[in-house]
Amino acid sequence: MNKKILSLKKLLKEIIRRYDMRCLDKIRYLENYRCREKRYLIYKKYLKSLGENVIIDTGVFIYGMEYVTIQDNTHIDKNCIIVGSSPNLDLSSRIVKEILNNTDIIEKGEVYIGKDCHISQNTMVFGYGGVYIGNNCVMSTGSKIYSLTSMPTNPFDLSEIISIVPYDGISPTLIGKVVLEENTWIGINVVVSPGITIKKNSFVRSNSFVLDSFEENSYIAGDPAVYKHKRFKSSG
Repeated sequence: MNKKILSLKKLLKEIIRRYDMRCLDKIRYLENYRCREKRYLIYKKYLKSLGENVIIDTGVFIYGMEYVTIQDNTHIDKNCIIVGSSPNLDLSSRIVKEILNNTDIIEKGEVYIGKDCHISQNTMVFGYGGVYIGNNCVMSTGSKIYSLTSMPTNPFDLSEIISIVPYDGISPTLIGKVVLEENTWIGINVVVSPGITIKKNSFVRSNSFVLDSFEENSYIAGDPAVYKHKRFKSSG
């Protein structure tokens, strides 16, 4: 009898979830205040955690909601894509290189966005390897964070001729946690690759490709991105 009740509860929960997702699809691109509030309430129900005074704008898609946290006073701007996933993502068929950056601030699959952040229009955050964005951070328009990405060669045998497709084959893959510490600003069209930590108070200039980690208070630019100078100069 208990199993039957549990099964019915599970079915009812799934029916409600599907109804909520259909409602979300209907209001995803509607800009009025009531629709914004409705979107907030739906996301509040399904995200791992959603803070107060968060704006989730039109055209936003959040996948793997149960692995995504967004803290107070943050704005997820128009047409952003945020992807969380199970930490047990099946990559068993792939050639995988994992970058270990010795941080336990975030778990694989999780996306954490701190307080007072602006995730600008048309940005993408892929949390398969884990992405942590600290308080007061900005991702400018078109910027992207990849905690998992394909690689052009087999990292363990550079002479092997290989294709990245099909993706359920041996597609060579790089995975690693990405951490943006507090008050970090990444500019327009910046790409951040797996396994990167950018420490607090840093800035990445527009159109840069970040392949290495950087220390606190860095001004970073280029493809590949390199340290240029301190973002904030010492007084005197």
